[in-house]
Amino acid sequence: MKFKTFVSDVYQSIDHKDASSFARFITPNGSFRFANNPAATGTAAIESYVAGFFQSLKGINHSNLESWSSGDAIFVNGLVKYSRHNDTTLEVPFSCTWKMKDQLIDQYLIFIDSSELYQ
Repeated sequence: MKFKTFVSDVYQSIDHKDASSFARFITPNGSFRFANNPAATGTAAIESYVAGFFQSLKGINHSNLESWSSGDAIFVNGLVKYSRHNDTTLEVPFSCTWKMKDQLIDQYLIFIDSSELYQ
Protein backbone atom coordinates (compact mmCIF):
# COMPACT_ATOMS: atom_id res chain seq x y z
CA MET A 1 0.00 0.00 0.00
CA LYS A 2 1.27 3.44 -0.89
CA PHE A 3 0.18 5.32 2.20
CA LYS A 4 0.21 8.81 0.61
CA THR A 5 -2.25 7.63 -2.05
CA PHE A 6 -4.34 6.00 0.68
CA VAL A 7 -4.38 9.27 2.66
CA SER A 8 -5.42 11.22 -0.43
CA ASP A 9 -8.22 8.74 -1.18
CA VAL A 10 -9.55 8.92 2.40
CA TYR A 11 -9.72 12.72 2.35
CA GLN A 12 -11.26 12.73 -1.11
CA SER A 13 -14.15 10.62 0.25
CA ILE A 14 -14.55 13.04 3.17
CA ASP A 15 -14.41 16.17 1.04
CA HIS A 16 -17.06 14.64 -1.23
CA LYS A 17 -19.16 13.93 1.88
CA ASP A 18 -19.41 10.27 0.81
CA ALA A 19 -19.97 8.32 4.04
CA SER A 20 -20.26 4.99 2.24
CA SER A 21 -16.91 5.37 0.48
CA PHE A 22 -15.33 6.61 3.69
CA ALA A 23 -16.54 3.57 5.66
CA ARG A 24 -14.76 1.26 3.20
CA PHE A 25 -11.43 2.52 4.54
CA ILE A 26 -12.25 1.22 8.05
CA THR A 27 -11.90 -2.36 9.30
CA PRO A 28 -15.23 -4.13 10.12
CA ASN A 29 -14.64 -3.71 13.88
CA GLY A 30 -12.74 -0.43 13.63
CA SER A 31 -13.35 2.65 15.74
CA PHE A 32 -13.70 6.32 14.85
CA ARG A 33 -13.39 9.19 17.31
CA PHE A 34 -13.93 12.84 16.33
CA ALA A 35 -12.41 15.27 18.85
CA ASN A 36 -13.72 14.63 22.36
CA ASN A 37 -16.89 12.83 21.22
CA PRO A 38 -17.48 9.17 22.07
CA ALA A 39 -16.05 6.72 19.54
CA ALA A 40 -18.25 4.94 17.01
CA THR A 41 -17.33 1.28 16.55
CA GLY A 42 -17.95 -0.91 13.49
CA THR A 43 -18.33 0.20 9.91
CA ALA A 44 -22.15 0.55 10.05
CA ALA A 45 -22.01 2.77 13.14
CA ILE A 46 -19.13 4.78 11.70
CA GLU A 47 -20.90 5.27 8.37
CA SER A 48 -24.05 6.42 10.18
CA TYR A 49 -22.11 8.80 12.44
CA VAL A 50 -20.15 10.29 9.56
CA ALA A 51 -23.25 10.60 7.34
CA GLY A 52 -24.98 12.61 10.07
CA PHE A 53 -21.93 14.83 10.45
CA PHE A 54 -21.76 15.38 6.69
CA GLN A 55 -25.45 16.36 6.59
CA SER A 56 -24.84 18.98 9.27
CA LEU A 57 -22.43 20.79 6.94
CA LYS A 58 -22.70 22.40 3.53
CA GLY A 59 -19.14 21.42 2.61
CA ILE A 60 -15.75 20.22 3.82
CA ASN A 61 -12.31 20.86 2.35
CA HIS A 62 -8.98 19.55 3.66
CA SER A 63 -5.75 21.26 2.61
CA ASN A 64 -2.06 21.49 3.44
CA LEU A 65 -2.00 17.77 4.21
CA GLU A 66 1.22 16.37 5.61
CA SER A 67 1.39 12.65 6.28
CA TRP A 68 3.92 10.10 7.41
CA SER A 69 3.90 6.53 8.64
CA SER A 70 5.67 4.56 11.31
CA GLY A 71 5.08 0.86 11.89
CA ASP A 72 1.32 0.24 11.78
CA ALA A 73 0.36 3.93 12.14
CA ILE A 74 -0.27 6.79 9.74
CA PHE A 75 -0.22 10.38 10.96
CA VAL A 76 -1.87 13.29 9.13
CA ASN A 77 -1.81 17.02 9.85
CA GLY A 78 -3.50 19.78 7.90
CA LEU A 79 -6.22 22.37 7.73
CA VAL A 80 -9.92 21.70 7.38
CA LYS A 81 -12.41 24.28 6.18
CA TYR A 82 -16.01 23.63 7.13
CA SER A 83 -18.78 25.41 5.23
CA ARG A 84 -21.94 25.80 7.24
CA HIS A 85 -25.46 25.82 5.81
CA ASN A 86 -25.70 29.55 6.65
CA ASP A 87 -22.78 30.18 4.24
CA THR A 88 -20.24 30.95 6.97
CA THR A 89 -17.00 29.02 7.26
CA LEU A 90 -14.61 27.81 9.92
CA GLU A 91 -11.03 26.80 9.15
CA VAL A 92 -9.01 25.02 11.83
CA PRO A 93 -5.90 22.85 12.03
CA PHE A 94 -6.30 19.14 12.74
CA SER A 95 -4.19 16.11 13.41
CA CYS A 96 -5.16 12.47 12.88
CA THR A 97 -3.67 9.21 14.00
CA TRP A 98 -4.72 6.08 12.13
CA LYS A 99 -3.79 2.70 13.55
CA MET A 100 -3.75 0.34 10.59
CA LYS A 101 -4.66 -3.33 10.26
CA ASP A 102 -4.73 -5.34 7.03
CA GLN A 103 -4.22 -2.14 4.99
CA LEU A 104 -7.35 -0.51 6.48
CA ILE A 105 -7.84 1.92 9.34
CA ASP A 106 -8.59 0.06 12.56
CA GLN A 107 -8.58 3.09 14.85
CA TYR A 108 -9.24 6.60 13.48
CA LEU A 109 -8.49 9.38 15.97
CA ILE A 110 -9.13 13.04 15.07
CA PHE A 111 -7.57 15.74 17.23
CA ILE A 112 -9.26 19.07 16.52
CA ASP A 113 -10.85 22.02 18.29
CA SER A 114 -14.29 22.04 16.69
CA SER A 115 -15.93 24.02 19.52
CA GLU A 116 -16.88 26.89 17.19
CA LEU A 117 -18.30 24.72 14.42
CA TYR A 118 -21.96 24.96 15.39
CA GLN A 119 -21.95 28.47 16.86
